[in-house]
Amino acid sequence: MIIGSYAIKYHFPDFPREPKDCDYIDGLKIKFENPENIKFAKLENPVFNKYYGYLPSFIGKDELYTLKISHLFWDINWEKHMWDVQFLKDKGCKFIPDLFYKLYN
Repeated sequence: MIIGSYAIKYHFPDFPREPKDCDYIDGLKIKFENPENIKFAKLENPVFNKYYGYLPSFIGKDELYTLKISHLFWDINWEKHMWDVQFLKDKGCKFIPDLFYKLYN
């Protein structure tokens, strides 16, 4: 399942930042060409495996918004994550409390 900036750009083509890499959660079972030699970053996240029951190709908009909010509690690219949270909020994405608490834990 593709997450991060690549997923934001997928859902919202007007997202102004070009993704530097493509973050995905293990379980991605789609085949695609990579003509631009995009860097991929494989991430483990068992919460999403349980949350979805399967992994779609792209994370949902609201799930992505909730994931980005969960990132704000750590000082890792904080400004970028906060900018993404505000962008997604402005696009009408909804916060999912149950998912948030699972991710936070």
